[in-house]
Amino acid sequence: MSAGQYNFTIEQGADFLRTFTWKDAAGDPIDIGGYTFRMMARNDYDDALPVISLSTVSPPGGIAITGDGSAGQFTISMAAAITALLNFSSIMYDLEAISGTGAVIRLLQGTITLSKEVTK
Repeated sequence: MSAGQYNFTIEQGADFLRTFTWKDAAGDPIDIGGYTFRMMARNDYDDALPVISLSTVSPPGGIAITGDGSAGQFTISMAAAITALLNFSSIMYDLEAISGTGAVIRLLQGTITLSKEVTK
């Protein structure tokens, strides 16, 4: 399975919240109970430190599975205090799911654009 291409925008200084549903080829939700998720975004593939690092594991947190995971839904979120600290134009990211047996699946990849805040 190839990673889906999904580009999105984060508004600097505002809460960010995006909910996804992982579905199989037939369009049925995949049970993600027992999975963990991680996402990193960097300016360049070779950068030592990510600009954004989120996970279902705390810290850093920022990704949450909805309910018991049977509906295949998870949410990525960042508080306004966190997005206010971001400072980039466009960066690349990917999001991976790790099964209970350790299999790693890249679900999404793409670019994140930052919409700069004027009111501070």
